[in-house]
Amino acid sequence: MTLAAILAPLLALCVVARGIGFLSALGVVSAIAMLVDGTDPLHQAGAAFALLFAIGPVWFLSYYQQDNLPERSGPAVPFLALGLMVVLMLAGSRPGVMAFPSGLCIVLAGLVAVTCRQAMVWQWAGLLTCVEGVLLSGIIQKHLMVVGVTVLAGVLIAVLGGMCVHRVLPRLAVVRASGRRQGSKRKKGKKEPGSALGAADAAPHPDYVPKPPRYDGADTP
Repeated sequence: MTLAAILAPLLALCVVARGIGFLSALGVVSAIAMLVDGTDPLHQAGAAFALLFAIGPVWFLSYYQQDNLPERSGPAVPFLALGLMVVLMLAGSRPGVMAFPSGLCIVLAGLVAVTCRQAMVWQWAGLLTCVEGVLLSGIIQKHLMVVGVTVLAGVLIAVLGGMCVHRVLPRLAVVRASGRRQGSKRKKGKKEPGSALGAADAAPHPDYVPKPPRYDGADTP
């Protein structure tokens, strides 16, 4: 078991705790774990798809405004994922069984994110984390059918999630353009002080009543 395969579940826990921002790091570490295990075409293809499913969605989300939906789940969600990983490792500590199933631990973390989080982007990150885990497990075990089905599922999840994000979240360019338009309208609506004074001097106030001439009795005989 390599160091990259041990670090990958820890990064999956970071995805559960902090969101999709750690998905790129998870994909890079998973790809390194696959290439360390072997450099044949299967491992190279698996590493390429792991990077694609991890970096592509994060880059796509950089063009959209962040999802500010408040989370009702408490801070105990990452500890739940960690507890399930510990239970899985204890269950797999039998003779003849792999002591640290890295791919299955990543899948458990993704399932916890999908189940316990309410935000759409967070659930999308959980599904992509599951894809990374199954892909890593299939590459390490060298199951070609599992890798093929996982790649197909990953493509569907990435495309459908991107369509949902495009439909729900506003784009940053549109938000910035609307902010600039509102700022220009506010600047145009302000009057210059000189023009206001000139208008006040030129025209009398509509409520102005002229005073009658004062009679002091100087012209009387």
